[in-house]
Amino acid sequence: MPSSDPARASTGPSTGRRRELVATAKRLFLARGFAQTSVSAIVREAGVAQGTFYLYFKSKQSVLPYLRAEVLGHYLQAFEESTADTLAPADERLVAALIRIHAVMREQVPLIRVFREATSSEEIEQIWLEGRETLSRPFAQLIAAGRSDGSFVVDDDRMAAHLALALLDDLLFEALVWQRPAPPAQTLIHATRFLLRGLGSDSTRVEALCPMPTPTTLPDPIPDPIPEEQPA
Repeated sequence: MPSSDPARASTGPSTGRRRELVATAKRLFLARGFAQTSVSAIVREAGVAQGTFYLYFKSKQSVLPYLRAEVLGHYLQAFEESTADTLAPADERLVAALIRIHAVMREQVPLIRVFREATSSEEIEQIWLEGRETLSRPFAQLIAAGRSDGSFVVDDDRMAAHLALALLDDLLFEALVWQRPAPPAQTLIHATRFLLRGLGSDSTRVEALCPMPTPTTLPDPIPDPIPEEQPA
């Protein structure tokens, strides 16, 4: 039976069918929730026999690695596009990357919730760790470029990248979903300023790159795409 690991997926005519099943499952997971979506519903929506599904996946759980790879691909694309101008200072590219990644994260909140519903806390942690490791590599390269152009002062590029991503993963997601510790736009500004200082930027440069807006200039909170009860 083919592996559920997207990196090991075969190429050829069968790839189109697999993609169709993944897209159908994603649509149903988002509309109904993971628990309420059965394999029968997926194949019925896709217009294929149930046996066809099991040619590609062991279970509906086996679809999730493909969706996780999709989300990670969006993050990597956002990072690469927003940091492509190598003539710009690294700190400017970092701020641009954080803004873009935050926008992508906002778009992916419903799918991230599917992952949280579908997997155990241990599996979720593994998902985040794998994604963080992948994102840390280009992030560390940008930090290294910042050391070269004088934007940053750090001891270890890779460690700095991991620390930055650990901060951003939880903080920005919680702001998007629960408006905590503050609305998303405000949280992004504070996180960016904190990160720039942690990487060695001086106060003047931080203010130039990411000024603190007055309450009247802050954008309205971004509405939660799927209402969810706040944790106690």
